[in-house]
Amino acid sequence: MDIHKPKPWHDWREFLKEIGTIVIGVLIALAGEQAVEAGRHREIVARGEDALADNFGRFVEYTAQIEQEAPCMAARAAELRTILDRAGETRRLPAIAAIPQPYPLPWQIDTWEAMVASGAAPYLPQAKTVLYSRIAMSGVDLYNAATNEWTEWGALRSLSGPARGFSETEEARARDTLARAVEQAGRVRFIAEHTVERIQGTRLLDQKAFDQAAWRGRHPSHPVTMCQAIAADER
Repeated sequence: MDIHKPKPWHDWREFLKEIGTIVIGVLIALAGEQAVEAGRHREIVARGEDALADNFGRFVEYTAQIEQEAPCMAARAAELRTILDRAGETRRLPAIAAIPQPYPLPWQIDTWEAMVASGAAPYLPQAKTVLYSRIAMSGVDLYNAATNEWTEWGALRSLSGPARGFSETEEARARDTLARAVEQAGRVRFIAEHTVERIQGTRLLDQKAFDQAAWRGRHPSHPVTMCQAIAADER
């Protein structure tokens, strides 16, 4: 069996040529590995941003919905104020049917948390990371404000029922509850509108997707209960 011994270098030129060949081979291998890794990172980011775009679309939908229902919300609040004004004069609360309640909406931007957990966030430009984080934080603020709004409107349901006496203490408590409900509703709309502006700044939703989401919000699949007047209970 023949054994091929490496040829000795005759001069420094041949030595440097051999070393250069090895270095170039290593660099090519490293570049290929980095390209594969970069492609994997782009894929992770793309999947995360697709999920974010879907979440942002729902956010636009919910914002359009509460904007559409805002006049109804204001009408219900005015109706309740009129009832309380009259009850304050007579010290009797009239028969009141069920008081409409706002429809609960899931405001969270939970896909951002999933994107961070997947390891995609470090591969985003810093400006995008900051913008997505702010939008996600707005989702938390909105959820908290909406929860407070639902709680206050829920407390107002205690006014429903047959005609009965109505003390000054009950009147004061009802007025405070109504004021908080209106305040939280305004807070929800304020945060939602500013968050939608940020969502538009991400450019994850093109104009068609944005318009479609807004249309769905203006035409919800569920009944818009806040647009139903508070009818007197005839019991």
